[in-house]
Amino acid sequence: MKNQLAKVKNIRKLSQAYESLAQRDINIPRMGLISGFSGAGKSQAIGWLISQVDGVLVRANACWTVSSMLAAIVVEIGTTPVSRNALMLKQIVDSLAASRRPLIIDECDYLLRDPRMVETLRDIHDLAGVPVIMVGMEGIEKKLAHRKQLSRRISQFIEFAPLDLEDAETLAETVCEVAVAPDLLQKIHKDARGSIGLMIVGLAQVEALAKTQQWNVINCQQWGNRKLFLSAKVG
Repeated sequence: MKNQLAKVKNIRKLSQAYESLAQRDINIPRMGLISGFSGAGKSQAIGWLISQVDGVLVRANACWTVSSMLAAIVVEIGTTPVSRNALMLKQIVDSLAASRRPLIIDECDYLLRDPRMVETLRDIHDLAGVPVIMVGMEGIEKKLAHRKQLSRRISQFIEFAPLDLEDAETLAETVCEVAVAPDLLQKIHKDARGSIGLMIVGLAQVEALAKTQQWNVINCQQWGNRKLFLSAKVG
C-alpha cells in the first residue's frame, strides 16, 4: 500500500472550508466544526490539514478538565504549562495570535461534558483571532446547537459523508500497488458501507493476496469468499 492521501470529496470539502475560515476578516467568526461517523476518515483528514497549514492539534479525552485542556494546548504550541489557568490561557492566546496558527481539537465530544471547557475554547477563538476547528462524532452539531454562544461562531460546518463509488475508485487508485477490478472494488465499497477505514483494510487484504499470487489485477472471482475485514459494521 502506498502512503498517500486520496483526495476524496470529504478532503476537498475540508480544504475549501478551511480556506474560507482562513480568509475571513478578523471580526468575523472563524470557528469550524467537522463531524462524521467512526471510520469516515476525519483523523486522517485533519492530520493532512495540520501538515498543510502548520496547525496546532490536540486530542481531547475522557479525563480532560479545563486545566488539562489548556495544558495540552500549551505543550503543543511548544511552551511549558504553568499552574494557573488564566496564565495558560494567556500563553495560548499570545502564541496563536503571534503565529497565526489554527487550533484543531479532535474528539471534541468530550468537551461537552463540562461547559467551562466549551467556554474556554470560545475565549481562545475570540482573543487569538485564528481559526479554531472542532472535530467530533456525527450528531455533535445538534448538541452544540443548544450552546448559542459557541454555535453562532461556527461559520463552517463539514459533515464527512460515506465514500461513494467514485471516491472508492479514487482511493484504490491512490493507495493500491495492484489494480483492483471494478467488480471487486464494488464489493469492497458495499461491504464497507462507505467507511474509508474499512475500505483501506479491505484493499490492503486484496493487495496482499494479489502480490502473493503475482497478479497485476485482482477481481471478485480471484478473491473468492475470503473475509475483507472482521466486521462490516460502521460506528
